[in-house]
Amino acid sequence: MEKYFAALNSLEKITPLRFGRLLQFFENDAERIWKGSRHDWQRAGLEFKAVSEIFSEKEKINPDEIFTKLQKVGAQVLPITSEKYPKLLREIFDPPPVLLVRGEFPISADDFAIAVVGSRILTNYGRQATHEIARDLAVAGISIISGLALGADAAAHAAALEVGGRTVAVLGNGIEAIYPPRNKNLGEEILRKGGAIISEFPIGTPPNAYNFPLRNRIIAGLARGTVVTEGREKSGSLITASLANEFGREVFAVPGSIFSENSLGAIQLIQRGEAQLITSAADVLDTLELRDLPEKIKVREIIADSAEETVLLKILQKTARHADEISRESGMTASEASAILSLLEMKGLAKNLGGMNWVRV
Repeated sequence: MEKYFAALNSLEKITPLRFGRLLQFFENDAERIWKGSRHDWQRAGLEFKAVSEIFSEKEKINPDEIFTKLQKVGAQVLPITSEKYPKLLREIFDPPPVLLVRGEFPISADDFAIAVVGSRILTNYGRQATHEIARDLAVAGISIISGLALGADAAAHAAALEVGGRTVAVLGNGIEAIYPPRNKNLGEEILRKGGAIISEFPIGTPPNAYNFPLRNRIIAGLARGTVVTEGREKSGSLITASLANEFGREVFAVPGSIFSENSLGAIQLIQRGEAQLITSAADVLDTLELRDLPEKIKVREIIADSAEETVLLKILQKTARHADEISRESGMTASEASAILSLLEMKGLAKNLGGMNWVRV
């Protein structure tokens, strides 16, 4: 199945929207999609012209060859239909139908990921701010997401690695090549130390300029929040911040000197109310209520999920429900339900709003 997802992902004319229509029509079966007729593809909702162009391209592609190339560079195929696909990314408007992954993608921790981005040309102040915030977030158990570019991206990745943290680099090119080449050693260190490098682009895709805004939506989509440490007025990091706002995620910005061009982007985000002013990682953790994250992670690792937890998680919703209502619906006693709800809160899966009202996180 994976080889067909990889082959479909290599077809330039299959946009996320078209891919979604095909998955729905063919019941998430990539092999059926690949072997389906032009007529079936049109029945799935694709236009006649697009189907003709895609099938002309499709005739030149061998799924086995693509899959072999991915295996040679140590890349895994992670389709959107997989349970391991990050749920935060799945929530955005146009999630990539397929992710190509090298390394160990911290899927289990994707609720606790923060994007750290900024200028490619950092001032000393920007470098220090990026390093300290990314480092302290990593120490708290946050996975650091960035784009492996020069400047802030590289500083954020390096800071996470320095303290034994997890970091994920999102590429704007094919999964086989670390770009820019100057960050090759950093990319290899990310893989060596348990992080991951990911890309939605087919193997062999060059780092074209128009790829990077697409890359930025993945950076923002993977994270609960985005931190802009330094950036000019038209910095690419502001695109990431804008996307994070569109996705309903938190955006944070580090204030800088009004006399520095590198600070103008972050300052404008704060002025327009598009980002919260922060001076430390603690501000991020407080806003996202993750100060006790290390304890939450520890509890998740020590205590396995139970059937009772599963029942309550199905009952809990994004809107508040009273503990008595939850207890009645679950068939548990009030004390049993209360104990399990408290455990779910420790795990970061539920939240007590007060007044015995609970929501699912």
